[in-house]
Amino acid sequence: MNRKRDVYYWQERSVTKYLKNEWVEHAVFKINSQGIEGIGAGTPNPDYGETYKTTMAIIEKMRKLTENWEDLNEYAEFEKEMNNIVKFDMSSKTAVEIAIADYILKSKNIDLAKILFSKRLMNENMIKVYVYSNMDFNVFNEVECGSILKIEFLEKVDIKELNELKEKIKGYNIWIDFKGLFDHYEMRRVLNLLKDLKIVALEQPLPVGNELAVKDIMYKYPIFWDESFKNLNDILRLKDYSTGLIFEITKFGGLIKTSEYLNLARDIGLETVISSRIEHPITLNWAKKIMNSFNYADLDYSHYIIKTSK
Repeated sequence: MNRKRDVYYWQERSVTKYLKNEWVEHAVFKINSQGIEGIGAGTPNPDYGETYKTTMAIIEKMRKLTENWEDLNEYAEFEKEMNNIVKFDMSSKTAVEIAIADYILKSKNIDLAKILFSKRLMNENMIKVYVYSNMDFNVFNEVECGSILKIEFLEKVDIKELNELKEKIKGYNIWIDFKGLFDHYEMRRVLNLLKDLKIVALEQPLPVGNELAVKDIMYKYPIFWDESFKNLNDILRLKDYSTGLIFEITKFGGLIKTSEYLNLARDIGLETVISSRIEHPITLNWAKKIMNSFNYADLDYSHYIIKTSK
């Protein structure tokens, strides 16, 4: 069978600083059809069972689909076919879907980000600091915080380190992302230690499956769910003990599902956050293109990146 277009994929890395891992691996996917290129990227997240090897294995299957698909402008139909190939590894689907969106933008001057995310909101930006055992507090020398400082736990830390952190974040509006690492007792201890700070929201304060136990603190803190929110059913399941939900392009495999879930969350009155793992700049730029359709934007982690390249 003669292929309809050329398709390539490869690995790139973001070299990091202030973190335990020295780099983050990305999968990059490129389409070339009659001289018009579309390029996308996705970053595997071990929290969702994704690895670079699994992502690249699925991308190889989608390479064949993309090479032989008759018309890539049939974006919705192509996305349905991808869903038959991709069951869990959303980073691979994101790389391909973003590449097609980029191709459509360049070939037809149709911007799917504007079509799917047409609503514009006044939103607040936050800057992210990762918290982990023996963390490098020098990161705060590069943090220029606007309205909100988000502290995101990558692992549990001891009381001494929490007190050190507390001294660094005094004076900020604090958004705490527990990432579901703490049980109810541990979460309450952390909040008690930080009670003198201005805490504006809690994200994933309890592990997946334990969400109902948050009801005893909902009167005091806005509650947002990330790891607990993976599909439409989760939106309905979480609505009674949520202030809002965390969205991420790569978590949902691209723009279409992100838009679909966003519309339902807004329709039932939930607040929304567009967030990002440490992503390839290509995917991060698409997140920034749609950020004004969300109440909050959690896309500022540039202080952790040295460079991204092959």
